Amino acid sequence: MTTSLIKVGLSILRIMPLSWARRIGRWLGALVWALGFRERHIAQVNIQLAFPHLSNRDQRALARRSVQAAGEWFCELGRVWLGSQQEISKLALKVHGLDELAETQARGQGVVFLGPHIGNWEFAGLYINTLLPLSCLYEPPEQPGLEDFIVDARGRFGMTTFPTTPKGVVGLTRALKSGRAVGVLPDQVPRDLSAGCNAPFMGQMCFTPTLAVKLAQRTSARLFYLIAYRVDGGFEMLIKPADDAIYSKDMTAAMTVMNQGIADLLAPYPEQYQWTYKRFRVRPQQGPNSYHRGK
Repeated sequence: MTTSLIKVGLSILRIMPLSWARRIGRWLGALVWALGFRERHIAQVNIQLAFPHLSNRDQRALARRSVQAAGEWFCELGRVWLGSQQEISKLALKVHGLDELAETQARGQGVVFLGPHIGNWEFAGLYINTLLPLSCLYEPPEQPGLEDFIVDARGRFGMTTFPTTPKGVVGLTRALKSGRAVGVLPDQVPRDLSAGCNAPFMGQMCFTPTLAVKLAQRTSARLFYLIAYRVDGGFEMLIKPADDAIYSKDMTAAMTVMNQGIADLLAPYPEQYQWTYKRFRVRPQQGPNSYHRGK
């Protein structure tokens, strides 16, 4: 029933003007905030950890805006997952960094796109896939029936998707060795302790996935950040090469560089980062759990 409602809702949002869908998203976010759902608590904890220099009032205001931005992201999915290739292309109002990307491809090197949870990362992946073949991993959703819908939506322009399994990683490696491009989420906490390390982000230690850098090291691919900032009428795309220090064999040093790159990229639109996600988890746990509500 829930899956059917989501599909119907996205279909309705798909035919709305983007500004209307975003307004509905902000209303949904305001409702989540008013009802005190877990997303509100997580956002407040994250903002307090990431922006300790802000006053309590400013922290609360930023957390509230981030919950509303999460609502905008969800309501944009109607257009992003169901829109035509022409519609997707038109929503990319500005695109920065295509020249550097073309130079890398001209050398026959594979490309690993680092797609942090800034703006609309679903749009970022779909847009870049209209320009070049892209392969990505995906985590099967908890809602029954949604997996096929999401895989079909992401793959309608030719994106190759692999589940987050060792076979999926093999698929990405083969794509890179063939000079193609893959997309990786660089700020999603991995379940496997061997898949990451604790590194600083926004002044806090957090468990950071090492997959992207390891893929680049194995295949001589180049790492690029890929961002779709939310702006009036659509998105502003940024394709930016990662700092050379990210290729360090010291994984903690490399992850520190990667996390700093993400921090720099979220700075222009801090409310557009996914602060409703428990980003500041560490593994193994060191000290108290910041997200524990207590009694």
